[in-house]
Amino acid sequence: MGWKTPKIEYVNGYKIVEVEGPSFKVYDGDRQLGDDFPYPGEAAAYATSLPKRDYPRS
Repeated sequence: MGWKTPKIEYVNGYKIVEVEGPSFKVYDGDRQLGDDFPYPGEAAAYATSLPKRDYPRS
């Protein structure tokens, strides 16, 4: 399997990154929040449940 660029999406101001597995991680800046999620919908629901951020941190 070759190297691939991770898919990144922003939900509620939080970054959701797809990694090998596949699994999905929710980040606030460089800090991972919660566990690894098996589905993007679960990661998005978790990000939506968090307090809204005005802007995504890089």
